[in-house]
Amino acid sequence: MDAMSEHLARATIEARIAAAEAGRQGRQLERERRAERRRRLRLAVTEWWQRRAARGYDLGSLALAVAAPERSPSVELAHVLDAAAHRIGEWGTGSERRVMEAMADVAAPTAPGAAAALVDWDGSEASRLRAFGLLHSHLVEALGPHDHAHLLDLLDGRDDRELRCHVA
Repeated sequence: MDAMSEHLARATIEARIAAAEAGRQGRQLERERRAERRRRLRLAVTEWWQRRAARGYDLGSLALAVAAPERSPSVELAHVLDAAAHRIGEWGTGSERRVMEAMADVAAPTAPGAAAALVDWDGSEASRLRAFGLLHSHLVEALGPHDHAHLLDLLDGRDDRELRCHVA
């Protein structure tokens, strides 16, 4: 290879390396922007969920409660437990600790083993997930509307009794 061709090849290689390096910085900036957008979205969702889970009703949820038709406690509980199941599937059992403690409180007389496993925070995640699945179907199918209303009262904070944590 003559000197001119060698110089041209070297210049081409260096130009491609420089272009790749510049593109890499752009990709890094784009990754950082995307990570920041995801972080802001997670923060917004977390703040929304904390406002929603806080005690009391804001004007918007009160207006929805007035406008919404009255559902039976059994139907309402089925919706609440289904939503909790989706959140548990997405973020794990720690995300629905209050719901799980209320479920264990109501189900303890009829299913004490599953209730204890549900709130055994030193146990494995798999055992809590299994207990949640068992108690979810047990609460909806085996218990009656009175127990459903009691569980909804516990979740809404309208029950006079404190939630008892059944730690085994």
